[in-house]
Amino acid sequence: MKVFVLILIKFFFISALFIISNESLYLRDSVDRETFFDTYYTWIKNLFSQSVEVAGFVINLKWLPDEDFSPG
Repeated sequence: MKVFVLILIKFFFISALFIISNESLYLRDSVDRETFFDTYYTWIKNLFSQSVEVAGFVINLKWLPDEDFSPG
């Protein structure tokens, strides 16, 4: 469990660094800091929204074979 939490922390930290570098943000500036938080919040919201969509798609898949399936 500790490893999973560390991987999640690293994932979110690295994604924050990507946002900072791609947007050329200087976090000491209040306008850039606000831009960062808005962008990061939007990214996290989209990440969870798309994860829910994928999970819903996987749940609705037909996982069992047809009844007339006869092996070999």
